[in-house]
Amino acid sequence: MGGRIDSIDVLRGLDMAVLAGGAAVLRETLAVSAGDSLPEWAARQFTHAEWGCAFTCWDMVMPLFIFIVGCSMPFAFARYREKGGQSWRCRTMVRVLRRVALLFLLGMAVQGNLLGCDPSRMSLFCNTLQAIAAGYLIASVPLAWGGVRSQLATCIACLALYWAALRFIPYAGHEGGLFLPHDNLAHHIDCTLQGHWQDGTPYTWILTSLSFGALTLMGVLGGQCLRLRGAGKSTAALVAAGLACLGAALALEHDTPLIKHIFTTTMVLWSGGWCLLLLAAFHLLCDTGLRGARLFNPLRAFGTNAILAYLLVEMRGVGGHSFWWGITQPLFGGLAAQCGACGPLLFNTLSFLLLWALLECLRRRGIMLRV
Repeated sequence: MGGRIDSIDVLRGLDMAVLAGGAAVLRETLAVSAGDSLPEWAARQFTHAEWGCAFTCWDMVMPLFIFIVGCSMPFAFARYREKGGQSWRCRTMVRVLRRVALLFLLGMAVQGNLLGCDPSRMSLFCNTLQAIAAGYLIASVPLAWGGVRSQLATCIACLALYWAALRFIPYAGHEGGLFLPHDNLAHHIDCTLQGHWQDGTPYTWILTSLSFGALTLMGVLGGQCLRLRGAGKSTAALVAAGLACLGAALALEHDTPLIKHIFTTTMVLWSGGWCLLLLAAFHLLCDTGLRGARLFNPLRAFGTNAILAYLLVEMRGVGGHSFWWGITQPLFGGLAAQCGACGPLLFNTLSFLLLWALLECLRRRGIMLRV
């Protein structure tokens, strides 16, 4: 399977399309169809779950990003090995460290107030791009120096270490096993090590990098499944792994709650299981020559330039709005204001289509923002 992997590009594109406006279009479409407002259970799927509440569809966006990074790593590292000669590992790690540093800087620019140039308001480690960087760094070591068994063992070790740390290590006069907002080991470590650089939210990052690494390695193992000969064999392996992760999450939830804010081991197993099942479905649809695969072609624009799309919709601009909103509001805001209840749907649809047109134009010209 040479070149770009269709299932990975399309799945990455789906995830980015949801974040970059697809979810907003769907939400407004459902709201207009409902005639008043969405039912509470449906509206809840477009927001992150509150602490300790049920997992929502929106909670899958970040884990899927991290997972997909891992999916592409076996193919990228195979190319590095072919072109790098005997010193390919050292050259690869230099490339990895450079990418990690760049992702950290971009994460600070997007969500850490780096561009404000005010150290008192900056946050150091607080963004999805930085979580990707941490997971990528952890996963790169067993991928460069070990085989599939080493990658699986490292994944399990990361999950077990994070679970044991949160459950049993006491801190600051508290006993281990607390899973409360702003009162758990992972949050304590963030506040202690980052000081005023911590962003003040209940999300955790430093110790939680073990979870990011485990989820990336799940993606690595998913990518290894794609390299198996025969679509049936690879799909079956992905489905079996996905169901096993979901089952493990359900069993572990009796001991450790599923909390997205701190990426508990239960949450990683649950989201990772769904990621594996999604990869199996898209592998079957996109990598096996089925005619229906062409229906997913529009998603490739988001999949091949996901970092650029992410920066456009997540980078904060004037008034706290996204950079992309600053472009589309002068173009479509006036028209949307004249359309009453349908205005938000019109604005979000036009904004989404304009972003897709830009990314598709870049894709057809082979222009991609690489990190």
